[in-house]
Amino acid sequence: MESYHGGIPLQVVFTPEELGETSAEGFRAVVLDVLRATSAICAGLHAGITCFRPVLTTEESLALADQGFIPAAERGGLRAPGFEVGNSPLVFCESRFRGSKVALTTTNGTRALWAAKKAGASEILAGSFLGLDALMLELLRQPRPTVLLCSGWQGKFSWEDTLLAGALAEGLCSWINSDSQDLPSNGALVYKAQDDRVQAARSLWQQHRHDLQSAMRLSSHYQRLASAGLEKDIVFCAELNACPVFGRLVGEDLVLGT
Repeated sequence: MESYHGGIPLQVVFTPEELGETSAEGFRAVVLDVLRATSAICAGLHAGITCFRPVLTTEESLALADQGFIPAAERGGLRAPGFEVGNSPLVFCESRFRGSKVALTTTNGTRALWAAKKAGASEILAGSFLGLDALMLELLRQPRPTVLLCSGWQGKFSWEDTLLAGALAEGLCSWINSDSQDLPSNGALVYKAQDDRVQAARSLWQQHRHDLQSAMRLSSHYQRLASAGLEKDIVFCAELNACPVFGRLVGEDLVLGT
């Protein structure tokens, strides 16, 4: 492991738009869109979907049907017009999708994935509360400069994404030692916060970690989705480690990370 004075750099970025000022060049990017894109990706991969191809437009998603992909699109929290599938994690858990490939476009999450790629991230992962421990273990096993990229909501701060960033940052910045041969054991902090955004995210998590379901209800996106009758999705997205996996971008596709 390369040596970093005082710890490996860890950043939290609240929206993809911030990557213009906080470059991901040389950093691993962990994209977080709790409600619901990266939760749907993790749930779908865990349920047996072969891969998700993140695309920016509905036209791109539909065009990939010729290559055997199932088109899926969400806009404004709802399934996009003309699509049979949106970005519900519960839907992607259905057995009919097992072994399939999905071309997914969403309002925020797929934009964040593309922003990380454009900003020069050396590696791109997709995470969720559903696979929190699996993702944490991966980041500890392979410590390297990391940016936790919140997808936000239409370019603005997102409560639930920052809450997940805080959960990850809390674990990574407080890690000191381990008896496991698979994890760093150097008597020092593995990761070190690079700015106050990391500490703000950690503080949010520390305050709400004991009642995640209630914490999710404080978000504006909860109100949007609940008013559309999607509360079951929200409850599922807050189930810690229900789908103990994360996504990894390999080429153009997100595949099972564990």
